[in-house]
Amino acid sequence: MRRLVLAFVMALAMIAVVPSVATAASPPQIGRAFNGLSDKGFVQISASAEAGIEGLTAHIRSYATGEELATVTDFSLSSGTVQDGVFTAGTRVQLDKLGSYQIDVDAMDTLGQRASKRDAGSLYYVIQPIFSALAFDHTTITYSRRTVQVQGTLTGLWPTDGLVRPISGHTVRITATWDPTVEVQTAADGRFTAQVPLTQEADITARVEHASGYSFAESQTQRISVQPAPTRFPIRVAPRQVKYGEPVTISGQLTWKSPDGWQPMANRQFGLQRCEEFERCEFVPDVPKTDADGHFSVTSVPTATGYYQVGFTATDETGQPDLFIATAVSKAPVTVLQPAVFADFTAARDESDQVVACGHIDFPNHLPASIPVQIQYRAPGTASSWATVAEVQAGGWETSGHTFSATIDQPAAGQWRAYYAGIPHEVQTAVSTKVRVPAAT
Repeated sequence: MRRLVLAFVMALAMIAVVPSVATAASPPQIGRAFNGLSDKGFVQISASAEAGIEGLTAHIRSYATGEELATVTDFSLSSGTVQDGVFTAGTRVQLDKLGSYQIDVDAMDTLGQRASKRDAGSLYYVIQPIFSALAFDHTTITYSRRTVQVQGTLTGLWPTDGLVRPISGHTVRITATWDPTVEVQTAADGRFTAQVPLTQEADITARVEHASGYSFAESQTQRISVQPAPTRFPIRVAPRQVKYGEPVTISGQLTWKSPDGWQPMANRQFGLQRCEEFERCEFVPDVPKTDADGHFSVTSVPTATGYYQVGFTATDETGQPDLFIATAVSKAPVTVLQPAVFADFTAARDESDQVVACGHIDFPNHLPASIPVQIQYRAPGTASSWATVAEVQAGGWETSGHTFSATIDQPAAGQWRAYYAGIPHEVQTAVSTKVRVPAAT
């Protein structure tokens, strides 16, 4: 029995020391191979491995023959982790010719597992052009100056040694947003100069295209703005204050600052608007063009207090807005006194011999917030001025207007009328008909 127990214990001990079998890590995965954006002489490889990347080898081959021309092995992690990252070579690829080459990649992880990928990417073994900051003789264009001069220097970083040298005899394209491209050749020292004609505001950039042995590059962009020639368009309204229904004359002169100084703009069409105080505007029809001296004169009937406004936009020979001449806008005020009318007025003595004066006042276009009506009296047979003997507020609306009424103790005979003083710059004055009332009995 003791032997059986001992054997069982030894069996358990042997089971306890048997190691567990670990899950095997997956082999390396090779992403893609490429070279740097700014320096084309170095190879970069994206790769991953659960156990971590231990080593990478890049085989540089000719696309035409498949011949291996260079081998790169000294890669180190440049971003990410050794489990999943980008690895950059520590030495430059040395090739006899510039051009595009195939990259095959071998990878090994820390467990010794290996993977290979044919044509993992391309090595663009070319010169990377570099533009200096562009220099401009000016950054605005005007009516008489519509060309800018652009200067710069084109150098390149060689993939063989990483040195920067001038690029000579190379085509540089100067592009503007909407205008044709200008092409120039670099000099022996890489310098270039271009005259760029412009027809409007533009962003200017220098660029070189992909070519044999060269990559693409472009400079920083420079905004060229338009500085339009100034214009003047002062106007006046005469008279500046009228009663509703009366005409006014709007006149003015359109001029511009030409290269020879201020000059009239003859035979030019413009817009004329009649505007109320709250910016409600309507165009005045049948406005003529300016005359030979840039003048104009228009008769119009304003309907409310506000202003007249002119607007001018120059056009080129195609009928499009001329960006090199500034638009002109100006305004002049006008005051329109709205009508007030007494629809009727009566004055007579009541049974107590007091004078009862009453009537209706109407405002066809504009109702004021308050309507003070003066009752006025003048003795008979005299040329004396009218005397205000009462003032009342007109009230609610009836068929012919807002009602008012006043009772006055005046025993003498005389003439009576109602008077509304109006509101300055807003409502006209109004006077009723005169009524003769005899003396009290």
